[in-house]
Amino acid sequence: MLEDVLLVAISLGALYYLYRKLVKNRGCGCGKNSCGEKK
Repeated sequence: MLEDVLLVAISLGALYYLYRKLVKNRGCGCGKNSCGEKK
């Protein structure tokens, strides 16, 4: 059961990271790495 919880947590973290990266790249144009990493 603990493995399932960790797997869900990792999946949610990955989805959240990708969502934030897509939203930030939308304002920059094409997805440049230097653009997505700046906070």
